[in-house]
Amino acid sequence: MYENPTSYRDSRGVNWSTLSAMRTSPAAYHYRLTTPRESTAAMDLGRLIHSCVLEPDLVAAHYAVWEGGRRGTNEHKAWVAENEGREITTAADMDKAQAIAAAVWAHPAARRALHGGHVEVPLHWTDPATRMRCRGRVDHVRYGRTETALTDLKTTRDISPRAFGRNVEMFGTHGQLALYRRGLDVLGFKPGPVKIVAVTQEPPHEVAVYVLPDEVLYAGEVLIDRLLAEVKLWRSRRRWPVRYEEETPLMFPTWALPNDDMFTDEIEVL
Repeated sequence: MYENPTSYRDSRGVNWSTLSAMRTSPAAYHYRLTTPRESTAAMDLGRLIHSCVLEPDLVAAHYAVWEGGRRGTNEHKAWVAENEGREITTAADMDKAQAIAAAVWAHPAARRALHGGHVEVPLHWTDPATRMRCRGRVDHVRYGRTETALTDLKTTRDISPRAFGRNVEMFGTHGQLALYRRGLDVLGFKPGPVKIVAVTQEPPHEVAVYVLPDEVLYAGEVLIDRLLAEVKLWRSRRRWPVRYEEETPLMFPTWALPNDDMFTDEIEVL
């Protein structure tokens, strides 16, 4: 079950980062599947935060911090060459990631959720319904005698229950965690509680720990069942249609439509 992260990236199987694109359209899924995804500054920072929180002992080996002046100079290029094989980051991003890590580990409920267990756990399994190969990498897993706890780390702007709940639905996080939970189940580990450690990227880096209710996990199961079935369908047809192939009625906002109230006032003609 455990393996080098590089071999996970090179492995085959449907994962959440591609499967989630099927929520837009088969065409979006196929594009995500076949097009290398360029890393953005936000993605780079996200990986750094995960490393600082979950694998602090490996940060120095995996990251090089540029503390010089302007990038792109001969000095900077030479320094990058000297640090080949390590991810390059800035002192500002490293300071932010370490401050976030400190906030997470200072939070009692987050510390309990992430204490012990295994981090960045790669999973590979065959989906029972579609017989498709699936894979995922779980932030934190704690194996127990009776059940296996699954915890995910997310950064956000607002950790309030309502705002973060909307984000979970909008980004399909409930589907992502239901997919990982299914993978653990198929591999013989009885699913236990599923938690999200949410932390704000901006100071004071507030932290909240959310336990996903059964109804939310069920909604995630329904979502991944639908998405996996659609992947299997369009694979068999060897076609990846866009979202709207036919003429589609426009959904114009009702508040912008004219109504009788607009004409009740008398208009004075000069």
